[in-house]
Amino acid sequence: MTRPIFFSDLDDTIFQTARKMQPAPDEGRLVSEALNGSHSYMSASQAAMMDWLLATTRFIPVTARSTEALGRCRLPFADHKICANGAVILRPDGTADLEWSDRTRKQAMAAAPTLAALVAFVRDQTAPDQYRAWIVEEFGTGYYFCVKSNGNAGALDGIDARLCVLAGPAFTRHRNDNNLSFTPPGISKQQAVAYLLPKIIGNEKAPVFGMGDSLTDLPFMACCDLMVVPCHSQIDRERLRAGRS
Repeated sequence: MTRPIFFSDLDDTIFQTARKMQPAPDEGRLVSEALNGSHSYMSASQAAMMDWLLATTRFIPVTARSTEALGRCRLPFADHKICANGAVILRPDGTADLEWSDRTRKQAMAAAPTLAALVAFVRDQTAPDQYRAWIVEEFGTGYYFCVKSNGNAGALDGIDARLCVLAGPAFTRHRNDNNLSFTPPGISKQQAVAYLLPKIIGNEKAPVFGMGDSLTDLPFMACCDLMVVPCHSQIDRERLRAGRS
């Protein structure tokens, strides 16, 4: 029987940081160690779900995490992996898909001045220690910009609009909780999934699932036959908000 293909976001979809969990997480379900100590955990239901998915599907992470950050995840991902918001596709043996990397590297290099301007704005135009901003790099190339508040997530309101102007409309803006990022045109989870799927689907059509929590996950999920959305996620909250309006 052909195994289903399951493309899935990771953070806030199959695990989350301890501050987002009530009650406090079980240390036995620590799933990803963070360099800043903000580790990620699975709930009991998430752990059961992942046992099932890893045993029965071709589970393919589709994550904003860099390859280094993904490497700190303890789950045994054995298939392809899409990293850095779609900038990098890793084969099952851990090597990069060079055809895809060549394509996204050109897009990243063209966007380098804008990415640098975004970092410079946070560094030079905001109060010291209020935010932390960086460019996510792979193999020596910067692919997208990310900024977080050192206080509460609402502090991002103070710089969001200005960063949007600096990035311009061609960049993809993502904001969810304390994470704001801008990804250059030509680089996305959706484009990576659309590129990879025909290569792995095979002659016998397998059902394809897409799972994610953020509004910016919806485009890659739309490449799939079926969408899976966690309860209380950004997508779910937007659905409820739209229903009330």
